[in-house]
Amino acid sequence: MNFFGKKELKIIELFQEHLDCVEQTILKMLELLRSVKEGEDRVIPLTNEVREHETQADEKRREMEAEMYLGAFLPNFRGDLLGIVESMDKIANRAEDVANVIELQNLHVPDFLIEDVIELADLSYQTFQAAKQTAILLFEDLDKANETIIQVGEIEHKNDEKERDLVRKIFSSNLELAHKRQMKELVEKIANIADRSENATDRIQIVIFKRRV
Repeated sequence: MNFFGKKELKIIELFQEHLDCVEQTILKMLELLRSVKEGEDRVIPLTNEVREHETQADEKRREMEAEMYLGAFLPNFRGDLLGIVESMDKIANRAEDVANVIELQNLHVPDFLIEDVIELADLSYQTFQAAKQTAILLFEDLDKANETIIQVGEIEHKNDEKERDLVRKIFSSNLELAHKRQMKELVEKIANIADRSENATDRIQIVIFKRRV
């Protein structure tokens, strides 16, 4: 790691803690999706856990913002880093959206779709994992950060393909039209986690370019 002062090291620590909170939000969302196969009795408790982790991510983001304005990092990089944090925070928001669709709409995921839905969610999670690693490497190794950015794009592409296949499967089924639309909304919100992860790494790539000038 490059040399950083105490203020900078504190920010980096909070940054990584925020990423951990975002990851826990997604993991709880995955647990919620997997629980659908086992019955609906765990839906509300797990949805509440997703919301709690998303709230923790918000709190960690605000804590980091407050610390940033105490003078850590140069102003230009400070703004770039806050932009990255906001992009990562939106990923947790999307995971919460998925939980809300399931719980608030009392959404039933048919047996013939659940494995595909979980596979899509796993791909979205993998995209975030690569984005998280890229964010951490921003402070450690810019070359490796660039490599993981490529990985994000590759996984996100698989996610897009899976999303399209799943939407086709939904609308070629015998489900009622309203149910099809509900399932399409769920699929889009899950896939959006990967989209937001790629957006975050796009921001990181711009920061890498700036740091190399």
